[in-house]
Amino acid sequence: MMTNLVISVDDRRRIEQHAGQDDQNKALLDIVIKMREPAYSVFVDGLRNYGYEDIANDLKCDFSPSPVSAETKGLSDWNVPLYKVRLQKNYLKVITDIQHDSIVDHLITRDVVSVDDGKKIESGKTPQEKNRTLMDMLLRKNEQGFNEFLKALQKDSIYADLADQIEKTEVTSTDMATLYKCLK
Repeated sequence: MMTNLVISVDDRRRIEQHAGQDDQNKALLDIVIKMREPAYSVFVDGLRNYGYEDIANDLKCDFSPSPVSAETKGLSDWNVPLYKVRLQKNYLKVITDIQHDSIVDHLITRDVVSVDDGKKIESGKTPQEKNRTLMDMLLRKNEQGFNEFLKALQKDSIYADLADQIEKTEVTSTDMATLYKCLK
């Protein structure tokens, strides 16, 4: 749901602070209910994609949300930096595909994250958890932090394509409106 821009880093943290899976599920559902569309459709599609087709079919309803367009609300009114949208749209790919070590080292030398931040990232139990912490930090940084992250990816030939993909990620007015709504 992060990749689809319907929950924010803060939403994910609020979900994960709950100890049990049932409580985490309830917290997610509370967010989906509060956000309405497009969060609801993304949630139902996620259920279907992860093998819960019967539940997804029971929850799917036929209504068309009114599309948000640049004509109805100016892009400048949304005040969501393009780099944050690009980063969040590639969230899943980053947390699953990268080895964070050299990237974090680069970000520390460029003063994007501190040594303490690096230790916080390292305290994660799994590579994905470490990458989530890194992404949480990057999504709170300015555009310079984003650019340094891309440079760190580009330095490693394994991640050059990912850096290019992130940099060229299309950002639509709908993406901007969705993330803006998510961050409100």
